[in-house]
Amino acid sequence: MHSFLVISDDSSVHNFLRKSLERDAIVLSAKTTEEALQILLDKEIDVAFFDVFLNDNTIHELVDGLRDVKIEPTIVALIPSARPMLFEEALGIGADELLEKPLKKAEVQRVSKRALEKQELKRELGFVQSQINELKPTGKDNGFLEYPFLKQTGTNGLHLTYKEIFQKFSRVLTHVDDLGKLADLTVEAMAEIFRVGRVIFMLIDREEATSRPYRCLGIDEVAARSLCFPTYRGTVSWLFKNHQILNKDVLDKEVVTNKLTRREALNIQKEMGLLQAQLCIPIFAKGNLVSVIALGNKITGKAFFDEDIELLSMLVGYIGMAVENALLYKEVYLRKIHNENVLENIPCGVIAINNDCMVNIFNKSAAKMLDISPHDVLKKNVKHIGSIFADVILRTLKDKKTYKMREIVRPETHCIYAVSTSLLDTNGELGAIMVLSDLSEIRKLESRVKDLEKQAFYHTLSTNIAHYIKNHLVSLKTFMTLLPEKLKEKEFVEHFSPIALQELNKLDLMVERLTTLGENKSLMQRRVELRLLVDQVLDHCKEEMTKSGIKLIKKYSEAPAITWGDCEKIEEAFSNIILNAIEAMPNGGMLTVTLSKTLLDEKKLMELYHSSNNGAFLGKYYRAKDSTQFHPRYTEIIIEDTGGGISQEQLYNIFQPFYTTKAHNIGLGLSIAQRVIEEHFGFIYVSSNIGKGSNIHILLPIRGSE
Repeated sequence: MHSFLVISDDSSVHNFLRKSLERDAIVLSAKTTEEALQILLDKEIDVAFFDVFLNDNTIHELVDGLRDVKIEPTIVALIPSARPMLFEEALGIGADELLEKPLKKAEVQRVSKRALEKQELKRELGFVQSQINELKPTGKDNGFLEYPFLKQTGTNGLHLTYKEIFQKFSRVLTHVDDLGKLADLTVEAMAEIFRVGRVIFMLIDREEATSRPYRCLGIDEVAARSLCFPTYRGTVSWLFKNHQILNKDVLDKEVVTNKLTRREALNIQKEMGLLQAQLCIPIFAKGNLVSVIALGNKITGKAFFDEDIELLSMLVGYIGMAVENALLYKEVYLRKIHNENVLENIPCGVIAINNDCMVNIFNKSAAKMLDISPHDVLKKNVKHIGSIFADVILRTLKDKKTYKMREIVRPETHCIYAVSTSLLDTNGELGAIMVLSDLSEIRKLESRVKDLEKQAFYHTLSTNIAHYIKNHLVSLKTFMTLLPEKLKEKEFVEHFSPIALQELNKLDLMVERLTTLGENKSLMQRRVELRLLVDQVLDHCKEEMTKSGIKLIKKYSEAPAITWGDCEKIEEAFSNIILNAIEAMPNGGMLTVTLSKTLLDEKKLMELYHSSNNGAFLGKYYRAKDSTQFHPRYTEIIIEDTGGGISQEQLYNIFQPFYTTKAHNIGLGLSIAQRVIEEHFGFIYVSSNIGKGSNIHILLPIRGSE
């Protein structure tokens, strides 16, 4: 169980930290330096949070008091984000960590975790201190440890007490967030404590399986950079296998005892010679070799004593933990920088808020789209981004309602944005994120494409109408030209009069169909039982099926097949579709009508898309899904024939007016059917295999069955 002390005269700071810290932690409060110092004398505190705006002018007295306790707590200063000049001042008076105000739960938890890690290192170094204190000194009991490795002969002798050693490594190991600083201080401390003229701090690269100098003292920097040793043989391999400090002087003994071959020993001697090292110390973390520290000879010319090796063995374990934390911090930091770079450079706007509705992410693209400076919205209430967008992200946070590609028009600019939202859960703190995509240019392109499509449609329509009328007028023109001459010829009149009337009827039917296709009448809405309606159409087509030798198979599920719409129009649509299927089998075949309930979700959508191979269906689906008329429950009617099938090219044009593969057809039946189905918020598409037949799928929403 960890203990925290909050020193602030602001009650809200106490309450926020108490809620943000781990549940089983002991959180004590003090509003003055006197209260804080008394608690520190009575209790063992791990981390102390102090507010730089204490109404007490004795902040330096407080920090000095913290330093006098047995194991000083890790100090975290609370600094207002609007006063960045206080950051350096807080570090100068002894703060180990900084926290910006207003406080954020995730940041409090991150900093407190790091502070506890530092505190743990301090406690473990306290153990090192006690171990050093128990080592038998070689001199008198004068308060100094006069080990050979701490004593220099002559008038300039250097004496380091165990407390000085502890202080040096305490300073080293607090730099768990800066690998470079940690390595620099480790090199300096090793050189001073063990009186060596050369120290090389090497890092292991697991991916490349190499070890290279990272920081060094007493060796040419250019020469050090050129050094690179493999980890699978030589010095690094020996250190990994033996988990102990390697002394260059014991290599011959290793060969004699068959622990090393002569070749292996020569290889290690060569590498240590290049490093100009007498000792190589392995630094392990969680069983992995993360670093090697090479020490040169002592500047006194003396050998390394057993006490030196014992002290080194105790220290390297703590260095290993610090190196591991620094490497982890570096990895996390680089990942964070990478993510921030990605976030800042993606073309989509990204906005995120925390549980207090404060904006904590507002990237460059969002700023450009909304024409708002990040400075004006970051760490402020989300309402500053504009009510229309704030409302959407707040609905996600408060009502847990997420949006996917919802289109929003910004009133000020009339720009169109696709908005998607999602909930965030960071370290137990709820938030929401919104992604914006500017659709303005896309909509302009779509509008241009639609205009071009309309032009192409009307051009095709007028060409087909002209062609159709011209074909039928040929017979009429011939009849009318010959009529004056052959009016008295009974045989001529009896033969051509029915033909002329038939052509006129076809032209009349075309006009009627075109009127139906172009009319914009309101639907006569009522409850429609689709089973009865389809059966009625099939009864009307029974004679045509019998003539063509077509067998009918019906597969109806027992689920309700009710929709709401114009019964006559829906009946006309099915009549056109079924007649089209019958005409596809002039030499007989099988007509199968399947009727079942289906749920139109993403899975079903992909199934329909792949069977029809038509991307237009996807676009219609997503446009319908964004409308208020979208219903996920549908009745699916499949009209399946065993005719010759339709080619892929023909499938793309099958719903175009006047498009037909049959000589006697107008080519408006499927166009009218498509319009009717879509007027009823349904979908229609065709799948086909050449030589096997075609399937026409109709999906109508289930409504009015309750």
